[in-house]
Amino acid sequence: MPTTTSGFFLQCASRGTLELVLPAADTPFGVEHHRREEASGPWRHVATFAGGLGPVDAVSLIQSNFGDPGHLEAVARIGDRLAAFWCAPSSEPSWSEPRFFAEGATGDPALIQGGFGGKGNFELVVPHASGGIAHYHRDNDTAELGWRGPVIFGEGLGRFEAVAMIQRVGGAPHGPHAPGDLEVVARVGDRLVMFWRSPGSGAAWHGPEEVVSGVRGAPALVRSTIGGPGTLELFSPLARVGLARWCRDDGARGARFRGPTVFATDLGRCDAVSVIESWPLGRIELAVRAEGRIVHAARDGAVWSQRAIVGNASPSPADVPSPATLPPPATTTNRPPAATTSRPPAATTNRPPAATPSRPPAATTSRPPPSTSSPPPAPLPTGASPRLRAGPHRAGFRRIGALSLSADACYPDTWPFQGAIYRCPARSAALLYYPASADGEEAPLSSGGPFPVIAIAHERRLATSAATAGSPAGLAQDYRQLAGVMAHLARWGFVVVAPDLSWLTPDDAPLRRAAVLRDALTHLRAGSRGPLLADFARVGLLGHGLGAQAALALALDAACPFDVRALALLAPAGAPERALSIDALAPRPALVVRGTADPIAAAVPAALYDRARAPKHLVTLPGANHFGYTTSLGLAEPLDGRAGLSRREQQAIAMGYLAAFFNGYLRDARGDLDALSGKASLEGLEAREIPVSAEVPDGAAGS
Repeated sequence: MPTTTSGFFLQCASRGTLELVLPAADTPFGVEHHRREEASGPWRHVATFAGGLGPVDAVSLIQSNFGDPGHLEAVARIGDRLAAFWCAPSSEPSWSEPRFFAEGATGDPALIQGGFGGKGNFELVVPHASGGIAHYHRDNDTAELGWRGPVIFGEGLGRFEAVAMIQRVGGAPHGPHAPGDLEVVARVGDRLVMFWRSPGSGAAWHGPEEVVSGVRGAPALVRSTIGGPGTLELFSPLARVGLARWCRDDGARGARFRGPTVFATDLGRCDAVSVIESWPLGRIELAVRAEGRIVHAARDGAVWSQRAIVGNASPSPADVPSPATLPPPATTTNRPPAATTSRPPAATTNRPPAATPSRPPAATTSRPPPSTSSPPPAPLPTGASPRLRAGPHRAGFRRIGALSLSADACYPDTWPFQGAIYRCPARSAALLYYPASADGEEAPLSSGGPFPVIAIAHERRLATSAATAGSPAGLAQDYRQLAGVMAHLARWGFVVVAPDLSWLTPDDAPLRRAAVLRDALTHLRAGSRGPLLADFARVGLLGHGLGAQAALALALDAACPFDVRALALLAPAGAPERALSIDALAPRPALVVRGTADPIAAAVPAALYDRARAPKHLVTLPGANHFGYTTSLGLAEPLDGRAGLSRREQQAIAMGYLAAFFNGYLRDARGDLDALSGKASLEGLEAREIPVSAEVPDGAAGS
């Protein structure tokens, strides 16, 4: 079956192999041909052609109905000239010599074999150097197989940078099996517009029709059959980072594209994308040119995963928009420079220094990036924070706004409590932090994965709670309040997710909150099998206040689909007599952190620690209150105690012990456990007297 979707990536209809072409980055230049024979096998380089022609700027690939099996056909742009090549799809393909047929081209060409003519003409569109888009076709019913054109259209919009083309199947007035319209999506500046024409000879091009804006690079179109009779899917690199997908029903003309769905932000700035629907699984697969490499990715249902890195690719200068084509910068900076601090000499102490994991130090911790709709910044504290050793990564974050809730997490209808009516949201929200190569929203993922996962259940306020100045009054922001802790854990190499629990009543049974926590992990796993590199065989849970009961409930749930290996309880609250049987957690470890100025969780931490079995650890923070662990949330007295520590000190000390606990038990960094057993001090806390108790499996205890 001839290829009716343009791009540089296809599945061979006769062999089932995946075929990909890309310009060679180094001398002698030419076009590299890569192939993947098996779904689980590697990509291999099978040929290089067009060598000696100088740098090749762009190339498009199809399989035609010439030969048996069908030939692979390519059109490459070398400078402003277009040349055609072909080969049989043998095990060791031998490509033809170039056949130059046009000049005045720029950008990436888009080649398909259409349905017009007895054999089916080749159709090609390419941005024209003088403006508009050039359309060429090759009449495959003639002996000379000559190219004809160009027909220029869209010239009133100026110079285009990239195009993608597809041919629809059937429809009025052609009939259900006749070839349908040719459709072209073209990028001009940061906008995508669409043109179309009937397949008959001499038919005029129509358009433009505005599609989307805020894009860059070369887009791709595919008509997928997943979920119905046909959906037109549009993919494009975004102007900043990552890719986006839009879709529309492939029916009557005039239907609008829905979207976007944003993904692959960890790839950084992308330059081009090519897409196919592979068989026999009917899976959407992509080849993405990004940051000097080609990444092969696939979608199973709604889940995207990275399959392989194919090779190097040099982005075409035509793919890089000028500053004028980029969208204006956001009014709030998402990536401020990290706050750096130099560590002073350690204070003299009788305690031995903590064992140091073999990780190179990186940038010191900083507050999460401020944004009007992102995790709120911490108020400036009056005290100086401890100089904790920073992790080897930076902290990137993402906002999750469409978290699906399971039936056991939701209320059956509405739920009255203390004069208020509670109801379940259609979709919930969550905050995600992850190890990154830079601080900020959607920052590129750091190397070194897969990374252990930590899920956080936050504390819950009442609507009548009086918040201190600088704290958000809206309860719906509570899930962001441990953003500082999340960022610190991300810098130590953990993927951390915190779902919104604010829509649940404070007296809810822990199992309902635990279900939301489980739903967040399920959502994260479904969307991170490849790019995020999260290791769901190493899961930790952290609960603050009432959220501690939810974390404990999930850890004790025998039906939980995740391997929960460690549980940390930060100022656990609630009625001690209603606490779940924490002793059943063993032999998995538990950490309990409490403050001496915490009236909300006064007796619960000690009660939980006493009931727990080894391995267990108890850290007591002198002068810490209940809400001082949060980034910017505080309750007015007497709802919370008067802290003897500044907010920054309380956060930093808790961060240090939490990171040591999860490093010790999710990474087997045994040296970090010395500080949790009273045998050593955390680096940066040597001068502080922090009571630590522990029971470990061999029966030894420290205090």
